[in-house]
Amino acid sequence: MGKARIPFAPDRVHHHIQCTRDNCSHCGSSNIYPSTRTAEKVQQAELPEVKAIITEYELLKYSCADCRRHSVAPLPDGVPDSAFGAKLMGLMATLTGVMHLAKRDTIQLIKDLYDVDISTGSVPNIEERVAKALDPIYDRIHAFVTKSKLCAYFDETGWRDQGKRHFAWLASCKNAAVYMIDPSRSKAAFHRLIGKKTWDAPAVTDRYGVYLKIIRHQYCLAHLIREFRGYGERDGPDQAIGGAFEQELALSCKIHQEYREETISLVQRNRRIGQIKRRVRIHLEDGIANGSDPLYKLCTTLLDQFDKLWMFSRRSDVEPTNNMAERDLRRLVLWRKKSYGTRSDRGKHFVERVTTVSQTLRKQGKNILSFMQQAVESSYLGVQPPFVCKTAGF
Repeated sequence: MGKARIPFAPDRVHHHIQCTRDNCSHCGSSNIYPSTRTAEKVQQAELPEVKAIITEYELLKYSCADCRRHSVAPLPDGVPDSAFGAKLMGLMATLTGVMHLAKRDTIQLIKDLYDVDISTGSVPNIEERVAKALDPIYDRIHAFVTKSKLCAYFDETGWRDQGKRHFAWLASCKNAAVYMIDPSRSKAAFHRLIGKKTWDAPAVTDRYGVYLKIIRHQYCLAHLIREFRGYGERDGPDQAIGGAFEQELALSCKIHQEYREETISLVQRNRRIGQIKRRVRIHLEDGIANGSDPLYKLCTTLLDQFDKLWMFSRRSDVEPTNNMAERDLRRLVLWRKKSYGTRSDRGKHFVERVTTVSQTLRKQGKNILSFMQQAVESSYLGVQPPFVCKTAGF
């Protein structure tokens, strides 16, 4: 049986209808009377009939008696110089940039819902306006992620822009996520993402070379598990060594998850992780002595950087895997598969802004559509844009 839906609160109920019957549902008798038992309640949500509000602004023309020149009355403060209002712009940006609907599907949906005709060429123009409205919010989120002392999770994936290979970079933490599309997958691109030359806060990443200078660094154990699984599928000594590594690292993640779920204590976790660390060191030495050349090289590297496998056991704010970044980056991976990337600088700008803001709003449990509409309205009113989390400063 499915899980019962939580009823709407009484103040959410707009109509109350009492249902009656005239005869018995079992024998058909009309000799029935109301029971003293509590009535059953069935709540049903329905959509209202909505239409777009069309406002016509009549801009009066004037002639100057002194200079003989002509002028036109301006639009009221906060009114976009566009055929579409701020709420409609926010909705369209949410459909294309958050829900990843195709432009033509978005146009059709708005036509069906509100009977408003929008041309295909208007969609990127609206996206450009929304991206500009999100600029200050993007800057605040970027500053929070890159300047806070929270553990950060970094990752990158391929992207296409104007037919050329680019890369989508991500810096994520438990409260926010910031995205950047760059032509390069280099150390310089990573520095452009973080806005500085070094990263001194805790960080979880894979073993890609641009991250090696991070001081408080946790290697993603999930990546290493997959890597050692490949060695475990080979013949010879690599098979036993790779299988042993995969088993020990997977057990480490399982023990840490039990601790997070509070089924074991911190002392129990640390004791069991300590036992695994001793066994892993032995396996590394075995890989150096008996493994193939690639396995020898990997084991030598991990033995030299042994502490980067276990920082999660010393800091409560660090996880043993980079799953947070991979989940956050999946938004762009799905978008890339649907759209094959971007075709202009303004498209790339829109992707960075709308994905950063929407994913951060998800982490905060906020209403994305409402926030987008508020951001556009604030932009045209010339006031401070809304905060995703005011107490954190972004």
